[in-house]
Amino acid sequence: MNTIRLLLELIYDISYFIMPIFIVLLVFNSGVSEHPKTIIHTVKTNLGYFSRLVLFNNIILPVIVWLILRVIPIDPVYVIGFVILFLCAGASTVIAFVQSTQHTITYAVSTMILLTLSTVIILPILLPVMIDGAEISSFDLVGSLVASIVIPLASGSALRLFFEPFAVRIKPYTLKAQKILMNIAIYGMMLGLLPELVQLIGRGVITTSVLIIVLSAISGFIIEYKNPDKEMQLTSGFAAGQRNGAVAFAVVINNFSDPTIFLTIAITSMISTVMFSAVSSYMGKLKLKEA
Repeated sequence: MNTIRLLLELIYDISYFIMPIFIVLLVFNSGVSEHPKTIIHTVKTNLGYFSRLVLFNNIILPVIVWLILRVIPIDPVYVIGFVILFLCAGASTVIAFVQSTQHTITYAVSTMILLTLSTVIILPILLPVMIDGAEISSFDLVGSLVASIVIPLASGSALRLFFEPFAVRIKPYTLKAQKILMNIAIYGMMLGLLPELVQLIGRGVITTSVLIIVLSAISGFIIEYKNPDKEMQLTSGFAAGQRNGAVAFAVVINNFSDPTIFLTIAITSMISTVMFSAVSSYMGKLKLKEA
């Protein structure tokens, strides 16, 4: 039994180590795939769409989740984890989900950038209101965001801008590496956290996680239901259901010592990642079959 436990811990440690590498490569590939001028033009010509995403993901959705959690009978320590996670928008994995559906990622890349920046501004304002005693400044979040998003995105964009032939040549290989690392990180963490998942059964955490994730994703899709652009709909749905775990962990490290809060965020992030990874892959296969 101890051998199995040690093996699962090893799998989790490897996956945990690979996850940030996967995210950096994912964001780098996004920079390579989308020309900076395209991203700027996309935002300028779709200000209404991106304004709705920022308003919904950074203010409306976190408030709705906070109100729902006030009536669900689960331990307050789990509530803190959920609230922190859903205050953090702009998950880079949304790009991978949209990509898996065989749609372009122009809106997903722009969405990740805007939601991450707006999270840095809005989260320090809403956090103390929703959780007593919790505070964090925008400066506390900048370091991790620069390392995980700004630098790889700028590197990929610069490569595309100044060395386009080389960028095009290496893109198939970096995309393949991204897919391999994503599978190792996602499914490895799911396997490694299996004992923790079992321990949480009966405490309402897993059920609440699935409920909030599904409701959030559906809500994100509904606000763009009349939008004729399928990529916009998918981006909105995935962005609402998949939250920014990296920022959430930064908030926990700065404010809380209880490992249960960290575990709640990790489990919920893992559940949403596995769910949307499976759904997006299925949608992509259907689209290829139709084609």
